[in-house]
Amino acid sequence: MEAGRNQDQESCFIFSKLAPSQWADYFLNVTNTDSDLELLAKEIEVVKPKVRENFFMLSSEEEDAVKRKILLIHLLESLGLAYHFEKEIEETLKHAFEKMEDLINGENDLYTISIMFRAFRTYGHNMPSDVFNRFKGNDGKFKECMIEDVKGLLSFYEAVHFGTTTDHILDEALSFSVDHLEQLASGLRESPPHVLKHVQNALYIPQHRKTQVLVAKEYISFYEQEEDRDDTLLKLAKLNFKFLRLHYIYEWWKGLDHVQNLPLGIRERTIESWFSTLMIYFEPKFSLGRIMTAKFVLATTCVDDFCDTYGSVPEVESLVDCLERWDPDYMENCQSLIMKTTFKLVMYLFKEFEEVMKLHGRSFALENVIEEQFKIFARSELEHLKWARTGHVPNFDEYVETGGAAAGTYSTIACSIMGLEETGKKIDFEWLISRPNVVRFIAKKTRLMDDIMDFEEDMNSGYSANALNYYMKQHGVTKEEAIREIQKMVGDVNKSINEECLKPTNVSRSVLMVALNFGRMVDVLCTSDDVYNHRGGKLKEYLIALLVDPIHL
Repeated sequence: MEAGRNQDQESCFIFSKLAPSQWADYFLNVTNTDSDLELLAKEIEVVKPKVRENFFMLSSEEEDAVKRKILLIHLLESLGLAYHFEKEIEETLKHAFEKMEDLINGENDLYTISIMFRAFRTYGHNMPSDVFNRFKGNDGKFKECMIEDVKGLLSFYEAVHFGTTTDHILDEALSFSVDHLEQLASGLRESPPHVLKHVQNALYIPQHRKTQVLVAKEYISFYEQEEDRDDTLLKLAKLNFKFLRLHYIYEWWKGLDHVQNLPLGIRERTIESWFSTLMIYFEPKFSLGRIMTAKFVLATTCVDDFCDTYGSVPEVESLVDCLERWDPDYMENCQSLIMKTTFKLVMYLFKEFEEVMKLHGRSFALENVIEEQFKIFARSELEHLKWARTGHVPNFDEYVETGGAAAGTYSTIACSIMGLEETGKKIDFEWLISRPNVVRFIAKKTRLMDDIMDFEEDMNSGYSANALNYYMKQHGVTKEEAIREIQKMVGDVNKSINEECLKPTNVSRSVLMVALNFGRMVDVLCTSDDVYNHRGGKLKEYLIALLVDPIHL
């Protein structure tokens, strides 16, 4: 009993800088029953056929009808409804892409072309970027008249973020669209309040880089104020979001109750872990995966925090040795109480995973997560700690390559694939183990963005293993110069990720989306504000939008 109290006290000390979370109490105090969910589900099933009939039953032969279908697909994506119509969307875009040349011939509406470009590329169809040449004048520059079409200009800006390393016209388009949208966002040009907010949201993080559930909440607020809105579609979007909200609260209440058995300080990280996982997959059918991955993120967060900040090299070596052996009885070989706490947490959570995976006949998935991903994550943590403690300065590229594993990219994606249940097959884990380019790029992006965000804290704590620090030392540049260069690298990596998504792959779209959404999670957590560690900033804003702000039907 005394040991348990000491463990709880030590973990509380470790997280003493983290303000207590209000969200556990919020989840537990919201009145929520199965009947509430069932009622909303029935209402959704009443409205869905109307949307399907109004849009997808349009002729596939008439070009205008096909364009209207593609515009609808964009709305379904933006409103968080695409998962209800996956088959219809994929079939529509497949057939539309076959006649793309006819569809775009003579089409000079910026909004329509931009939406088509976004829709096709979202689903892996490589619509060429030279389609935007039609919006240039004789001087080779984009026409100034485009700036009067705010709706089109904003969609043009969003389309730019689907660019690859060879889409050079989109580099010009980014500069053009940002210059003019920033004038709108700053109030230099007059626009309706809901359009102004929509532009500001896009400039902060474009839709393509933002997680779907956040896009949906923002877009519902925008779309309901549009004069040309479709009220049936808006109703479905609101019903769906209310359903998601209740489902998440129920999920927390029932699915994450076991974390109450963890030390208090560790429990305080649960809301951040759950929010991170929500950004990887938000659909209700992945509830089990979301719960498991939230606990996994909680474990990796604690390993990372405890090792980087509180562990000596010998202590972390003892922890990694215990993790390599994967034997709960070996815990006494950990050299400090903090390392024992960490090891006990990992064993506790993975024991839960083992029981769930056995029940589903998928023990192979857990074995892959442990052997091929989590242990690699732990080894990478140790390697980085040695660099930091000894003052070793590795080659910048070497650090970034190993840093993706230390940042938990591969291990978290593996756990998320495990959470797809039957959708996540052995071939998908083999794909991940092969380190496909798309995941390698996402891992690199994670390391770079996370290290820019954590630079000041790392340096103040004496932890030198940081990409920004190593780049400055290797190239003899200032912090500001290094940030500019690394941000440029992130931009190039995003283009490479887009490029990989247009290539054939032997994994399902669900698996690919898990990886891509991990990258989007990084964008949300690491853009301008340390969302994961600062509860009073964007995290609070996001959670209020998702869980508290009223949705009026």
